[in-house]
Amino acid sequence: MQATLEDFFKALRGSDLDVSLNAQIDAARATALVGWGERDLLKSALGTTLAKTLPDRAIFDEAFDRFFRFDSFGTGPAGAAGAATGAAQQPQTPPQEGSGQGSGGPGGCQGSAGQALSQLLMAGDSAALARRMQQAARDVGLTDIWFFTQKGHYTQKIQQAMGLELLDREISEARRQTLAPKRHADLELARKRLFNEVRNFVERKLALYGTAPTRELHDEFLQSQKLSNIDRRDFARMHEIVRKIARRLAERHARRKRREQRGQLDFRRTQRANAAYGGVLFETHWRSTRIERPKVVAICDVSGSVRQYARFLLLFLYSLDELLSDVQSYAFTNHLVDVSATFESLPVEQAVDKVMHAVGGSGTDYGQMLLDLDEQLMHRIDHRTTVLVLGDARNNRGEARSDIMKTLYGRARRVIWLNPEPRSFWGLGDSEMKRYAPYCHIARECNSLRHLERTLDDLLRANSASA
Repeated sequence: MQATLEDFFKALRGSDLDVSLNAQIDAARATALVGWGERDLLKSALGTTLAKTLPDRAIFDEAFDRFFRFDSFGTGPAGAAGAATGAAQQPQTPPQEGSGQGSGGPGGCQGSAGQALSQLLMAGDSAALARRMQQAARDVGLTDIWFFTQKGHYTQKIQQAMGLELLDREISEARRQTLAPKRHADLELARKRLFNEVRNFVERKLALYGTAPTRELHDEFLQSQKLSNIDRRDFARMHEIVRKIARRLAERHARRKRREQRGQLDFRRTQRANAAYGGVLFETHWRSTRIERPKVVAICDVSGSVRQYARFLLLFLYSLDELLSDVQSYAFTNHLVDVSATFESLPVEQAVDKVMHAVGGSGTDYGQMLLDLDEQLMHRIDHRTTVLVLGDARNNRGEARSDIMKTLYGRARRVIWLNPEPRSFWGLGDSEMKRYAPYCHIARECNSLRHLERTLDDLLRANSASA
């Protein structure tokens, strides 16, 4: 029972459902109480202990139905198929020790009262074959399958554990016996059927155990990819990754705006407050720290070359609403446009799409953008404001207006410039980055989700340290 439960926990994790140790202990106790005899009762007991939310319950139900599925080798004779169908109504139970299942010497599994694999195949005993395949899968560690490239390996290993070596010897002997051509043909057909059934079984287990690890690998790949290379079909997954990273940053940095730090006594205030009591400390006062959340002005180039980077930066910023109390967003190609109201009225993903389509122009003009910034924003930027600029600084040979960047540098708390181009490209061609960089507190290459996460992490850490 314990081995089956552990395999089921692996299947749940493979389906992207986290199962805590306490939940596993509760599930084991519930299973001991209700037993394995009634499928619906077992499903209800396990679901109550392992699924804590409605989305979790949906994942659990699907994983349970796929895991407790005992319908392999269901294509045999009618009687055997009926036996397999009947077995499918019950959850798979772990083989008992001494039941005759398990390894049977050099030929592999010799379960089902010692019957050889060829006997079970020729008799069409689907239920016994399925039980033997389940045991062989456990013996070879099929629950560790992650990648589609492992299908062939596990298919062969399970066949060997079921007794393929002995079956092959019997096929060779039947081939040499010229008086038994029908037995040879039947054995060859049975071997092909065995291969197909085991392969299908392995594919189902890969879908059960390998979904979450495969998704994690794909997520790792997406996070390290250049944002300009992300396909539109991956946008939904990228948005989910951004939300996860934002939650992780929020958990790491979130603190209330005002918080009393118990344990640090403010001795002077306490002494003054208790002067009337002859020095007896009836009233204690504790030191408190005022935490100011940063005021962020995000200025994003949304021209064709930088559009994807702007999309994910804005997604990041507005997913951090717990930590960033005041985010003002501006987009530009040649004129600065305030898009903050769009994010206030629409969900983040819809707002980003609307901004990407609404703001455009014939060519990027950083000089004009800085003139607009000086006119519209400069009077509102102070020592609490962090200005975050995302752009490649390619100005189409226009005037750079680095003097406005110098003024901005003197007024803002921090000026951070994120450039998706490699540093070796800065200053080449029409790039004005070498002129702007001296007036930035931070200027760095940023072209992937990992770069964005690191930058925002640094921003939040610097804010906490200086508060």
